Amino acid sequence: MYTAGIVTVGRKGTLIAEVRAEGVVARGEIKGPVKSRGPVLLEKTGKLFGNLNSPTLQVVEGAQLVGMIVTGPRAGELLAEIEAGVPCAMPAPVRASA
Repeated sequence: MYTAGIVTVGRKGTLIAEVRAEGVVARGEIKGPVKSRGPVLLEKTGKLFGNLNSPTLQVVEGAQLVGMIVTGPRAGELLAEIEAGVPCAMPAPVRASA
C-alpha cells in the first residue's frame, strides 16, 4: 500500500501489505514491512508483524511489535545501508581514566 497520506488501521482491522506512507497509526494489525516518512504510532491494541523504518516511533503499553526497527532522523539512509550489507562502524573503545 502506497500513499502520500496517513495510513490508519482500526482496532478490528487487519492490513496485510507492504506499507509506504507519510505516517501510520495502528490500532489493529499490520502484517508486512512499514516504511514511513513521518511518525508511526502503535496504539494499545496495535500489532505490527514486520520490519519498521520511520523517523519517529511511539509504542503505547500493550502494543505488539515483531520485527526489526530502524528509527531516527537518518532512518531511510540507515535502512539502505543495512539492505546493501554495508558493515556497521564500531564505536571506538572507551578508556577509563584513573
